[in-house]
Amino acid sequence: MKNLILGFVLLLSFSSCKSSFPDSNWSNKQWTVVEMLGVPVQTSNSLQDAHLIFNAHDKTVNGSGSCNRITGPYNMGKKHSLKFGDLASTRMACQNQAFENKLLETFQRVEYYQVATGELILKDSKKRILLKLR
Repeated sequence: MKNLILGFVLLLSFSSCKSSFPDSNWSNKQWTVVEMLGVPVQTSNSLQDAHLIFNAHDKTVNGSGSCNRITGPYNMGKKHSLKFGDLASTRMACQNQAFENKLLETFQRVEYYQVATGELILKDSKKRILLKLR
């Protein structure tokens, strides 16, 4: 009986562990922005592409807006909720500054995520698609 109770307690503790969230599978994967607000984003398969890399251990993201580096916290919850905290970025003058500003603004509107067919789809509070990343 003691072994049964111990096994149950261990099962509960492992099932509630943070690594059970999908972001544990996202660590060190570069998610490249391929669409923003319904408009395809040109990519070059390089680190210059607008992208995010999730760090599930400390719940932060790092990446690029295509010119400037970005970093900040995120929080995942139940029912596929995802919220980015205040994202910081370097402030180099860039030719595509309007794109980067819109991207950072769009990240702040994210409320939900979905993973489908190798894409990370980020949605707003009404579950409208804001961003697609691959």
